[in-house]
Amino acid sequence: MFGRIFLFIGFVLIGTGVIVTQSNARVKINNRFASEEQGNKVKNYIGGGLAGLGLIFSIAGVAGIVSSSKKNKRGKHIMQNGIDAQGTITFVDKNWKLLVNHKPIYSIVEYTYLDSNGQSHSRRISNLNSDLVIRKQLQVGGTIPIKYLAENPGESVIIL
Repeated sequence: MFGRIFLFIGFVLIGTGVIVTQSNARVKINNRFASEEQGNKVKNYIGGGLAGLGLIFSIAGVAGIVSSSKKNKRGKHIMQNGIDAQGTITFVDKNWKLLVNHKPIYSIVEYTYLDSNGQSHSRRISNLNSDLVIRKQLQVGGTIPIKYLAENPGESVIIL
């Protein structure tokens, strides 16, 4: 989600930078109109700065989208090819980093599980929907169905 927001902000800043550099507006410096050459120089600096900042935001947005896409693809792979198991919840709390109307929309859930070799693994999810946590009554000590990869048992997903 943040990747798309950064990409949008980047495009807006790039567009604003282009509009500033191409505008025919007269520039005032210290309450007097600058010469055309000096005004063009100022517009190019400001427009270039905005476009450069937009480029940085766009690159960050594309990186976020690619990362999110890989994460989603990996989660789908685990859901399709994973081994069923039961996880034991070890920690549940609200994630106060992102608030909507002064309420956290995400919760943090940490759980442990045993793989087919009997080794214990732990996973922490910091962006689980708070409404889902409440609806499913997830609490410390409870069990949840999960799936993990046979080739890499440390990677798992919650099945809710």
